[in-house]
Amino acid sequence: MGENGIRQCEKLTKSGARCRANAVSDSTACFAHSEALAEKRAAARRRGGEHKQRAVLGPDSPEISLRSGSQAIDLAGRMIDLVLHGQIDPRIANAAGGLLNLWLRAYAMEILEQRIAALEAAQNTGPRRPPERPEGAEPFGALGERS
Repeated sequence: MGENGIRQCEKLTKSGARCRANAVSDSTACFAHSEALAEKRAAARRRGGEHKQRAVLGPDSPEISLRSGSQAIDLAGRMIDLVLHGQIDPRIANAAGGLLNLWLRAYAMEILEQRIAALEAAQNTGPRRPPERPEGAEPFGALGERS
């Protein structure tokens, strides 16, 4: 017995070390190792699985529209508020936050591409027009005649 009168489980774990859990009353084994409690363990596992459901938004949830960075910021703020007030499952907010991050990165890339295209159009350059070369210059890697 330990110093507080509670016995430690005498069974070994899968790794071969002694189990560190407390033994149940009138036993030398813990809840997980007691042969007498095998039926109770199975029932507890079944009950645990009954309540495990995939978290989803309800049918009355508002439609979410993301057409700008400010709408994404608003959505993140609303999700934080809903989680803190217990009105949305944190698992939903966590998944939505990951998707929101992905959306924001793609949106930022789209904005950057649009800005580059606008700058190229303003400078009259771009991927469709080959760069001008000084007369006689060869493109990189071109094989020319050697004397």
